[in-house]
Amino acid sequence: MDQAKGHPGNTWLSYLHYQSAPNLGNVSSAPSCSSPPGTPAIPDGSRSMGHDKISSGKAKKRLDRDSDEYKQRRERNNIAVRKSRDKAKMRNIETQSKVLELSVENERLQKRVEQLSRELATLRNLLIATVHFPESSLGDCQWN
Repeated sequence: MDQAKGHPGNTWLSYLHYQSAPNLGNVSSAPSCSSPPGTPAIPDGSRSMGHDKISSGKAKKRLDRDSDEYKQRRERNNIAVRKSRDKAKMRNIETQSKVLELSVENERLQKRVEQLSRELATLRNLLIATVHFPESSLGDCQWN
């Protein structure tokens, strides 16, 4: 079972754990560090479990989960997610409908190709018969 569907709390817990990570200071870009570029540099005395903002880059505003602004943002996000998923479902339904419509048209066109191929074969045989038989002997033939 999918973790997001089966246990939505686990997804939120990992997200919240990430959100509540300790202040890691500036992001390291120096080649002399033992960690790769872009990895947060951890100063020795700053391993606290505080909820401070990371000082580099665009820091997100931390909101208390009980605040009205947090609840409004969550509600807006939930509406946006619902709208996005509904839009994706509609696109999927439209695609399935188009597939069905094109399958029916494809079948119709294949039958038309078969019909025209038979007609072409008949006309080709008629032309060959006309070339092989002189005009005078055609009058003697009986056509069905």
